[in-house]
Amino acid sequence: MPAESTPFAFPKLDDSNYTSWKEDMKVVLMDRGCWSFIIEDKPCPEQATERERFEYDWRKHRCYTTIYQGIERKFLPLIRHTTDGKEAWNILKTNFEPTSKARLAVLIDEFFELKFNPVEETIGIFCQRVGEKKTQVKEAGFEIPELLIALQLIRRLPAEYDHLVQTLYRLEDEEFNHREVEKQLVNEAGRIQLKQKDLNLDYTENAYTVGSFRLQETSKKSSERSGAVLDPPRNPGQYRKIHYPKGMGPSCDFCSRKGHDASECYKKRNKEKKQAFVSETSFCGTNQAFGVSTDWNQFLIDTAATSHF
Repeated sequence: MPAESTPFAFPKLDDSNYTSWKEDMKVVLMDRGCWSFIIEDKPCPEQATERERFEYDWRKHRCYTTIYQGIERKFLPLIRHTTDGKEAWNILKTNFEPTSKARLAVLIDEFFELKFNPVEETIGIFCQRVGEKKTQVKEAGFEIPELLIALQLIRRLPAEYDHLVQTLYRLEDEEFNHREVEKQLVNEAGRIQLKQKDLNLDYTENAYTVGSFRLQETSKKSSERSGAVLDPPRNPGQYRKIHYPKGMGPSCDFCSRKGHDASECYKKRNKEKKQAFVSETSFCGTNQAFGVSTDWNQFLIDTAATSHF
């Protein structure tokens, strides 16, 4: 006898979740070795041993009890008159399977409202959602044409898929099907993900640029520790401009841009020059008012005082 399976953890059957409940219950019945009783009427072999007959009956009963435990109590009267799992399954299908035209209209609207959300899902999950909705529509009595399924997969994609969409539109009719479109979308999603990873590279992801960047940073720190830091205003020729990758490098405290620090900020230098010029002009004006000599070798001040000897 198989070991006891873990209890299933999904919502019980109610008025609105039959489609998802059916898929979940199918997986549980497969896990418990009971799904074969739903899809076929296969009796126990006549040559089976007593133990094999016991196991067969045990699995068949378990098929029914699993379904029984998976529905809301108010719906239990629908299947209480039977103990056969397949019969109980078909009764629930008859009562809950969406087959009305009103339900069909809702499902078709939901199908055409499907939209890929790159923040919450992958393109593969989106394709799966389209496939599941297509199956629900089919179960309700209408089969969506293959062309519409393929078009729905690409009609509301983000802008980065535009080039692929234009390529898919040029496919021949026999190639333009949802399986081919899904395959192309998954491949393109992988390419986009790799490109975004390259654009958002951090210091450890690119050995070519980062190695050079780290070497420059290490040399700079060594110079600072040894006291041999170069003075940019006095030794401009001794500096080689560091070209940081986009979005990398230090952040300037003065202008808040990345790629340089405050000591290399041209905006800060320009401001300091203007301030120095203003200060010098103001000082010279003051000197003239007090009779200060502008000859730095002769710093004389006329105080306008009269000496009496």
